[in-house]
Amino acid sequence: MSGESRQARHGRFVERLGRWQFVLAAALMLGLLGGALAARKPSDATLICLVIVGIVALAALGERAFPWAITVVAVAPWYPFVAQAAEPPIVRQKVLCAAIAAAPLAPWLWSLALGGRRTRPSRSALLMGVMFAGLTILIYETFGSVSPMIESGVVGFLFAGVTFLCARRFGDGSAWLAASFGGLVVLIVLGVDAYMRAPSNRVGYFVGYPITYGALVVGLLPAGLLFAYQRSRLLAGIVAAGAAVMLILSESRSSWVAVTAVILLVVVVGARAGNFRALGAVFAAVVVLAGLIVGTGSLGHIVEQKLSSKVIASQSVTHRQWSYGYAFETIGNRPIFGAGAPGFSARESASKTTIGAIDNGYLSITVDLGLFGLVAAFIPIAVALRALARCMRFRVTPAYELALALGIMGMAFVAIFYDSFYWAQIDLLLGAMGGVLSARLARIGAGSVARGRTVSARRRLPRISWAS
Repeated sequence: MSGESRQARHGRFVERLGRWQFVLAAALMLGLLGGALAARKPSDATLICLVIVGIVALAALGERAFPWAITVVAVAPWYPFVAQAAEPPIVRQKVLCAAIAAAPLAPWLWSLALGGRRTRPSRSALLMGVMFAGLTILIYETFGSVSPMIESGVVGFLFAGVTFLCARRFGDGSAWLAASFGGLVVLIVLGVDAYMRAPSNRVGYFVGYPITYGALVVGLLPAGLLFAYQRSRLLAGIVAAGAAVMLILSESRSSWVAVTAVILLVVVVGARAGNFRALGAVFAAVVVLAGLIVGTGSLGHIVEQKLSSKVIASQSVTHRQWSYGYAFETIGNRPIFGAGAPGFSARESASKTTIGAIDNGYLSITVDLGLFGLVAAFIPIAVALRALARCMRFRVTPAYELALALGIMGMAFVAIFYDSFYWAQIDLLLGAMGGVLSARLARIGAGSVARGRTVSARRRLPRISWAS
């Protein structure tokens, strides 16, 4: 059978599948909902309805389902809305782990069924798959069974690799901008609600911890701002101001360090490319935010209260010093595979200090899983660094790719001060953005290379004399 006839048959199959997908979803809805009602369990009926809504949404969104699924799971309030410290999620771990697994896999399987686009093989993707498969085996051998692995920190970290590989199938879509904007708006609205409920508390416990909240805001901010700026400068200003206020109320100083580093990256890349319009927009945003903070008395008081050096307790400084000393000593003893168990460093920290985490995500993952785990966690960040290097090399500022790279780098900077890799929301965003960006790396500067080759070819053409 020829390739053309196979392609035609495949196209007819996809068309028939698309014609009946909503009928199939409706049949599933009636059957499952009827079963739940027959069992008279309202909680199960609610869960089944959510699953049905997700199935129908996947059918309606198509290729756009992947970024929306990742973003929705990342920003959903899985934890108590108002708290004083990090608390367990308000749903069972099995439910949370199921949502983490379904976010990348369900759109990916749906795309496979509909015959979506293919991607070229990639060394980074192969390395990601091999390393995370090895980590899964290592963690299973350490725990001795699957049950201890059904925990959001473990599943979230392992599914960073799965999400990276699934995301490569959706590299041609531009839905990340809209999904990031939607997720950013949700985080701001939830943050405002949490502040109104308890003004004296830090904002962000509904996603696990305020620093987790700050990392999510920083990760979604570049793509969300780009989406808003393409529609209205006023809308972009409102979103930027709202995100800044929420970062202040979360008291996440590491997030402000990340924002500053991202702005510096934008300035360096923009100056290299000669994109002074983008530099002007960044400068205007910084001036407006600084003016709001200085000119508004109440906001200035909040900034002084939330971000001043008085907030830094001597206990945090002492714990950071202990964290670095303990981490380097432990890594020196077991450098390759570490303890072989995610969360080992957190348990050791809780037993030896009053804080259950090491104040550095890279050291934490190296203590737990050695250099093997550190390299696996660093792959999405390496993709972002390579994208920025190509922007510098070819002197270009591709908005879409640059927004993804800056979002990854923002979360990577937060990880310097925080145990980021054991929060599933951050892992999903890192893996998804890194996978999409890895499928688009070749596009960065491709136009410049083509233009350069055309000019060189023209220069090599011999001059033709028309004189006889």
